[in-house]
This record gives sequence, structure tokens and C-alpha cells, in this order.
Amino acid sequence: MALFLVLLSLGALAFPGPAVAEPIRLSVDDAVRIAVERNLGLQVETYNPAIAATDIRRARSIYDPTLEVLLDYRGGTRQVGLTSAFVGRTRYFDADASLDQLLPTGATASAAFTNFWSKDNLGLSTSRYAKPELTLSLSQPLLKGLGKRVTERGITTADDAMEISLAGWNQKALDTAAEARNRFLTLAKARESLATRIASLAVARRVHEENDARVNAGVLAAFQLQDSELGVLQREKDLLDAELAERDAADQLRLTLHLPTGTILELPDTPWTDVPDPSEEEALGVALRRRPDLAKARTALRTAEFNEEISRNLALPALALEGSAGVGGIAADYGDAIDDMASGKNPNWAVGVRFSVPLGNGAARADVAAARLKASQARAGIAVLEEAAGLEIRAALRALETRRKQDEVSRKGVSVAETRLASFLKRGKLGLSTTKDVLDAEANLTQARENLSGARADFQSALTSLWKSTGELLDRHGVVIDGNTIASKARKGTS
Repeated sequence: MALFLVLLSLGALAFPGPAVAEPIRLSVDDAVRIAVERNLGLQVETYNPAIAATDIRRARSIYDPTLEVLLDYRGGTRQVGLTSAFVGRTRYFDADASLDQLLPTGATASAAFTNFWSKDNLGLSTSRYAKPELTLSLSQPLLKGLGKRVTERGITTADDAMEISLAGWNQKALDTAAEARNRFLTLAKARESLATRIASLAVARRVHEENDARVNAGVLAAFQLQDSELGVLQREKDLLDAELAERDAADQLRLTLHLPTGTILELPDTPWTDVPDPSEEEALGVALRRRPDLAKARTALRTAEFNEEISRNLALPALALEGSAGVGGIAADYGDAIDDMASGKNPNWAVGVRFSVPLGNGAARADVAAARLKASQARAGIAVLEEAAGLEIRAALRALETRRKQDEVSRKGVSVAETRLASFLKRGKLGLSTTKDVLDAEANLTQARENLSGARADFQSALTSLWKSTGELLDRHGVVIDGNTIASKARKGTS
């Protein structure tokens, strides 16, 4: 699948926009793409995947080893006896380091190196010595906390949160694309209507000019000249209304695309394309795979079921196998003590089990019950969404079928109205029809053309609704989203 990376950094608005007087050739695909790139609400939504990505990094930090260092110097002075004048002075020094590492099984492995120096002024053989010791230890849970899934529960939850954030972003992108597409269609319809009104005014003016010539020639009653003049005035008013609607539609589209006010929009291609109607089964199948709300709900269900599994493990008693092994050394000088330790003649080891359980275990049992209920709630939520998706798709397919039939009827209406107007124009030149008859026929043709423009726009809006309900609207316009790009662009915007 071709990968089109949509740029979504917060600096998107800094892209150089077109000059106010410079026209932009804009297809419906361009409108959708630009809207997704520049929409402010979508840029705000971009932060959520970026934040979720930082949560994943934080969750994975459980495997970061922990280094601990201790330097401790202690001392004391005291009189040896009640009648003795001798004062004993002791000095102790610890220089310890340890490294702890969590393992995927839930075990904690540790390596500790301790150094202890002791010195006093008693003059005994033990008045000065160093005692280094190296110890390796392991504590492995056997019940509560056992296994990689339990150990990495935070990572799994963070990954699911990322998917939910991306689903939310995709939903916002679908809404943005649908709005841009409908605004584009509205402008295309308004321009068709404007062209229709211009043609209508041209016909009315031609009729009025012909009437004026015939009245001056004395072959037409003067009152018909007034009828044609009223017809021109009415069509001039309709043209002004059409121009206003076109300017409003263009301004709304510019706002949706975040283009500078006054940017001239050229629509080089007609948006009135047609596609075969999918079957209900096909459309529903696409929706079940592509709809962001369903993807979000399924991820939430997966998280809930995972939490239910983990909560059952955390309700178990804590039983851990603990073991350690080490070697130590002792001598008056530190170097000799290290050599003594390296000889391995002073080993030590330990092995045992540690068991603990809260009596009654009420909190853990309550957590299990809550997790089970949340999983059931999530399953019910998916069923509701799937039913809603089916209803939405069936309504969109019915609307599509109706709009297609309306388009066919409107085309026939235009054809009949054109033939009727041509007939009245010919009869008017022969004096067999009045000016009012001609203008009424022209008004019927104008209305038929307006109906056709409306039917075309309604059909395309029905396509928008269908593609949005199946979750494929972005793909239909060549916009494919990369989730990693979404999060990374937002992170770059904050760096």
C-alpha cells in the first residue's frame, strides 16, 4: 500500500500560503488533503498520540537498571572504663554499590559490592581491617507477579492507549475531511447555480431586446415590453442572490482550508463523479475493519480483558523464591582483603521462600470484580457501536439510491424544460406565445437546472456520508495516515 505521510506538525500554519490575488486550482482531493494538513483542531488532537508515545517510553523504563551507591563515614570516642584514663577512638567507612535489574519473568536480580573499613586505637589485631564482599541475588515471584504479561502490564496498557489516541485522531481526521468535501461540493453547486442565473438573465435580456424592437416596429403590444422588463429585473435580483451564495460558500471553504481571505479558488474539475453502490454486506465489512470508533472500542475491550486477567493474578498470594550467593574477604589492608575475596575461600549463600497474603484479600477481590464488569461493559459497548454502524450504513445506502434516482429525474427535467423553452421561443417569434409564456418556460428551465445541481450535490453528500460511515473517506481521496508520523511530528513541534 502506497504510503502518503500527512504532515501534521504544529508549524503547519507557517507553510507559505498563496498570495491574496493568486488563484489556487483546487480539486476535491486537494481540498481534503489541505484540510487535514492545516486544520487547527486536528493539530490539537495530534498532541494526544505524542503524549501517549511518551507514556510508552515511561512504561518501558521498568527495565532500566537501578544503580545505587552509598558512601558512609562514621566515628566515635569513648572512655574504655570507669577508672581508665584511656579513650578509645573508632572510625568506620562504607563504600557500597549495587545494581538491580527487573527481568521479564517478574524476578529482580541484584549485584552488590560492599566495602567496609574499620579502625580504632585499641592496638588489637582487629583494630584495623577491610572487609569487601560481592553478592549476587535473585527474587523470583511464583504466584502473584509471575510472568511477562504481569511484569509488562504498564507497557501493554500504554500501547493500547496509543492505539486509542490514534483512533481518536483518525475520527477527527474523518470529520475534517467530510467537512472539507461538503464545503467543496457546496461551492461547486453555488457556482453551477451562478452560471445558471447568468444564463437565465441573458435569455431574459434577449427577450426584452426583441420585444423592444417589435414594439418599436408596431407588431407587439407595449404591455409585453413591461413583462419582459420585469423578468429582467427579477433575474438580476436572482443573480445577486446567487453571487452572494457563491461568495459565502467560497469564504466557508477558505476558512475550512485555512487559506488567506480573498484567495481565489478555481475548481478545474467537476466533482460530480459516480461510483458503483456497494452491497450492505460489503459496506458493513469495510466499516467493521476501518471505523475509528470501532477500533477504539475494540482496543478498550482488549485493555479491559487484559486488566481482568492481571487483576486475577494480583489477587493471588505473594510467594517468592529468594536466593543469593557471594564471596567475601578480610585483611588489614584493602588490597590484601581484595585478594582474599578473589581466592573464593570465604563463600556465602542463602536460599528460601517468602510468603505473604492480606487476610481476607478484600481489595484484590474487589479489583477482580470491577475488572470483570468493565470488560463486560466494553463488550456491550462494541455491540452497540456495531448496531449503530449498520444503521448508519443502511441509511447512507438508501440515501445514495434515492439521490441517484433524483439525479436521473432532474436530468430528464432539464431536457424537457430545454425543449419546452425552445418551443416557446420559436412560437414567440411567430406571435403564438406571450412574453409571460416565454419567461415562465425559461423560469422552469432555470428551476430544473437548479434541481439538477442540487441533486448532484446531494448525491455527492450521500457519498460523503457513506464513506465516512465506512471509515474509508480519507483513502478515497488518496490520504493515508501513518500513526508513527503523527506522534513524531507532534513531538518535534514541542522540542
